[in-house]
Amino acid sequence: MSLPRAIVTAAFLSLVPLAAAAAATRAIVIGVDMYRQVPQLRGATADARDIESALRRHGATDITSLLDGDADRASVLRALDRTLERTGPGDTVIVSFAGHGAQEPEHFEGSQPDGLDTVFLLANFDPRDAQANGEKLLQSEFNHYIRAFESKGARATFIADASSGKGLTREVDPRAATIAYRSVAYTAIPDRLQPVATGADAALVPADFERSIFLAAADKQSKAPEIEVPGEGYRGALSYAVSRALDGAADTDGDGLVTTDEFLAYVRQFTYQLSDQRQNVVVEQARASDPHQEVVAELHRGVSVVATGVRPTEAAPTMSDAKDSASGPASGGLQIRPLAPKSLSIAPGEMPVPARLPLAVPPRPKEPIRLALSGAGPEPGFGQGSRSAFDVVGLGSDPDVIWDSLTKDVIAGGDVLAHNIEAKDLNVIIDRAATVRWLKLFAGRGPQSIRVSPSDGLHRKGEKISVSIGGMTGRNLVLFNLTGNGSLQFLYPLGSDPPVLESAEYHLNLTAREPFGADQIVAITSSRRNLQLEQALRQLDQRRDPARIIDILSEYAAEGALVGTVGVFTAR
Repeated sequence: MSLPRAIVTAAFLSLVPLAAAAAATRAIVIGVDMYRQVPQLRGATADARDIESALRRHGATDITSLLDGDADRASVLRALDRTLERTGPGDTVIVSFAGHGAQEPEHFEGSQPDGLDTVFLLANFDPRDAQANGEKLLQSEFNHYIRAFESKGARATFIADASSGKGLTREVDPRAATIAYRSVAYTAIPDRLQPVATGADAALVPADFERSIFLAAADKQSKAPEIEVPGEGYRGALSYAVSRALDGAADTDGDGLVTTDEFLAYVRQFTYQLSDQRQNVVVEQARASDPHQEVVAELHRGVSVVATGVRPTEAAPTMSDAKDSASGPASGGLQIRPLAPKSLSIAPGEMPVPARLPLAVPPRPKEPIRLALSGAGPEPGFGQGSRSAFDVVGLGSDPDVIWDSLTKDVIAGGDVLAHNIEAKDLNVIIDRAATVRWLKLFAGRGPQSIRVSPSDGLHRKGEKISVSIGGMTGRNLVLFNLTGNGSLQFLYPLGSDPPVLESAEYHLNLTAREPFGADQIVAITSSRRNLQLEQALRQLDQRRDPARIIDILSEYAAEGALVGTVGVFTAR
């Protein structure tokens, strides 16, 4: 699509206030890939490990990990009960689930407006067997435990990276590689489940809780896909975004504190970008939350260096780099550890030092782009000239890009990327795929808010589309489009456009028209104008050299620059 100039299910996220620095963080992380009777997944156990690792980096030690076959119903309920016994006032309790979700007729009559319960499936679940059909967890049961944690003065968290619906944001091209979704549809049979919950638990809604925030990987009608994170492998986008947010990427103002609104904004936007707009996180907040003031995590670099066998109070604290805080016993009889090992907050040593250091621009991706060929193969030497490594793989080997030699279409991520692509152009397509992969990594440092409306689906010929870029007051904007065939269109600023915006939002107004396919709109924002970046990108205007974009941003992107990238998908 050639662009004109612009006219003008559920998760509970706990809050960690500053006063709770001495309280304990407790967690139960559940991940199931290896299902016996329903489709297997590829990234759910990795999600659980990501969240566990992020929590341990922040000093949490009371973590129960239940993966694959270890995540049976009895073990999960036992872990919840034992964690509840240890929980005290001010504690943070995090329960994460990554795996399949589903819907069943409600277990408590009259508790749900649609008559359906959301359930989370465990490894041994079998919809055909009455006994194994009970290997699942009900949303109402998590409600029950969250209420119990709150009654003990704790702040409860449940991150559910699963979905229960059937709807798709965009249909997948039938020539594309199979996309795995975290939802299962089946015909429920009577089970032998004895819920720990009650009808009152089943009827609870977010506003009924005191301090919790509800994050859903998808709404109750939609599917959540597994996505491939560059350099990491398959993941659930929600879990991956949560882990990166806790690591400090959500600290957009660099003050060493991740507030609730920073956390939620990051998770929403990064999930949206990672999933190529196939997934929208749903957020609902409890009545007592104050997202502008409440703190999810303190991010400081303070650690203590304690002589082995000496009480912490007998050793003077020193400052060290954050990477040392996870170290075990050091040489010379010293042990380096976080000063607040029982808290999600890492307290400072002698004075607060924000943990958010200048983040390096990500390196050029080393993983080859996986290119599959459909139909007759092209002449020898295709793809030569690309600056990005690539491998030719089979259609069943999870290709990043598929070229249909009969129709000349290119398919990526289930979408038609571009039409009328000849074999001699595949080097540009390979470089484009690598560049988009790199832009997502760049955005993960702290993504610039960018959204497509009126919907995030496939936009038909003549449809009006708006791309909104938020949080722009007083910020410099550089905007360009990377078309499906690899051309760059420089969009902003041009002519008399003010490089620094006074309004909170900038709107790029579009109409879906030929050439149809996928466009990647890229916004780069910063606190001051960057003429070198603008000039270098202008020189690429209307040229097909996507690999050069990585060079330019690596050289000229200012410290603190934010990158937002969003796809616009069009068809006749």
